[in-house]
Amino acid sequence: MIEKLKEEDVREAAIVYNRGLQMEIPKGYSTLDETIKHFKEVRTFVYKENQKIKGLISFKEKSKGKIKIDFICALILRKGIGKKLMMKLADFTIKENIDFVYSNVSSKDKRVMNFYENCGFKIYGRYFSGKTFMLYRIKAKPEWIKDALRRTSN
Repeated sequence: MIEKLKEEDVREAAIVYNRGLQMEIPKGYSTLDETIKHFKEVRTFVYKENQKIKGLISFKEKSKGKIKIDFICALILRKGIGKKLMMKLADFTIKENIDFVYSNVSSKDKRVMNFYENCGFKIYGRYFSGKTFMLYRIKAKPEWIKDALRRTSN
């Protein structure tokens, strides 16, 4: 079941968020308290099984008609949780008349890049964070996401 993050679930979501980070934890998000505080600045959908959060997607408005995915993770891989969360986001963005969904992906994380590509995202830029750490800027229209996810579920 996917639902909006509720106040009573914020602590559990913060634990899932921190566990889901596979690279260096962003400065300011390294403690549970900072992550809980961060959830007040983003919108979040959570995927629950047996009343436990197994995945989440958080995002915020970048500018009118544009949102940026802050983070997406699933504690259990290869079960379709990420795709279900992405479909929920696509449905939400269509309802809210969002034109584009943006995110950044590390050049070192091929699994995540493949996930986004399978969800219809395309690279539109890149930049270096440090001397060797490159991030890809990616974007998709909500319709691209829905179309890509429909194709991969058949």
